[in-house]
Amino acid sequence: MRILINRPQPNGERPKTNRVLWSLVLVGLVLRVVAVFVLNDYVDPLTAEYGVVAQNLVEGKGFVSSGWLGPEGPTALNTPVYPSFIALWLKLGVPLPYLGVQLTQAVLSALLAYLVGRIAHRLGNSLTGLIAGGIAAFYPPLIYFCKQISPAVLTTFFTALAFHILLLLFEDPTWRRGFLAGLIIGISLLVEPVLLVGLPGAMVIAWFLEKQVDRSALLRMLAVCIILCGLVVLPWTIRNYVVFGRIVPLKTSFGLNLWMGNNPNATGYLYTDTGEPMQSTLEPQMRVYLAGLNEAERYAVLGQEAYRWIRAHPQRFLSITLRRIGYFWWISPTYRTTEQNIVEPRLFYVARGLIQAPMLILGFLGAVIALRKDRRLLIYCVWWLSAFSLPYILSVAGNTRFRLPAEPMLMILVAYSLAAMTRYGQGVGGRIRFPRG
Repeated sequence: MRILINRPQPNGERPKTNRVLWSLVLVGLVLRVVAVFVLNDYVDPLTAEYGVVAQNLVEGKGFVSSGWLGPEGPTALNTPVYPSFIALWLKLGVPLPYLGVQLTQAVLSALLAYLVGRIAHRLGNSLTGLIAGGIAAFYPPLIYFCKQISPAVLTTFFTALAFHILLLLFEDPTWRRGFLAGLIIGISLLVEPVLLVGLPGAMVIAWFLEKQVDRSALLRMLAVCIILCGLVVLPWTIRNYVVFGRIVPLKTSFGLNLWMGNNPNATGYLYTDTGEPMQSTLEPQMRVYLAGLNEAERYAVLGQEAYRWIRAHPQRFLSITLRRIGYFWWISPTYRTTEQNIVEPRLFYVARGLIQAPMLILGFLGAVIALRKDRRLLIYCVWWLSAFSLPYILSVAGNTRFRLPAEPMLMILVAYSLAAMTRYGQGVGGRIRFPRG
């Protein structure tokens, strides 16, 4: 017995699908705004390094932070968009600037219902799109993280937006879409460079899978997209070269994170098994040496230390990497190991794990169904999930927010499995056909 799902033409049910998706956006927005006020974390929230840089920007000191393992100085530990976004709200002088930050994040998070639904419709069918949009609208982590002062929501929004624009470009490579794709992807990279792993591969996959377009026109528009994207990122790269004396395209942090996850005391997350912060395991002489370097040099040294350790301990590296996969897609044991930086209620971590269980099961089922019926959807989803997991699986997987940008594709696989079940349950109407014999 085989389920055959008929995919409609992309515009076949578009008006109806769009109306439902925009309704889900409105419902999702109400939920998020209510959550922001109920959680009541906008008067004096934990802002970490993002708030420090934002305050320095407002005070005219520039993109400066106290840094990890060194004195205050120019930083590229994070890319500029999110700290600048916070600084804008601080500069406005409104009574509760972080309420403005959280409400803006609520709007972007709610819009994911539309974006995820449209992506799922393009990759699958209208029912998959509607279910995926519904999941995004009601997904508890997307509601909860609106109140957190971190780039999780912005990263997730721009990741989904960039992929949606890429699909539109391959569907119809016009000049408008080429320019829009370059602009959006460039801004997305300045929100979070993890897109550097996912987008090039997605472009290659699209080139081989999307064969219905004019190849010469597509090549021109891809060139436009890449050039404009580079122009958007270039001022930040030049700034980094000026302040650090070396080429840092976007962030300095990968060397630091790679060492955090790959050293003699590594656990796969940010703390040792005894609950010590990983940086406290450095020898005093090394700490003094690192403090005398600028940020880019400091984290490059730590990255080299990590590479040496990996080459010397390949089996240990493999073992920790397997653990990190579990931590990334399930839940990190950080909240059980240490009280430091555990600002969320412990129930949050338990609930996150419980929510993830059915998502992973249904996502796996969706992948199995897609393997037989829709390999295009499967290839895109598996690549996206793998690409967005890879940086953290190789370094540290200690924060549940790291997974949020990857989850829209998991939602699409979940929606695909639920759509297949729904159509199977209907059993008639031309949606499911049972071949004879």
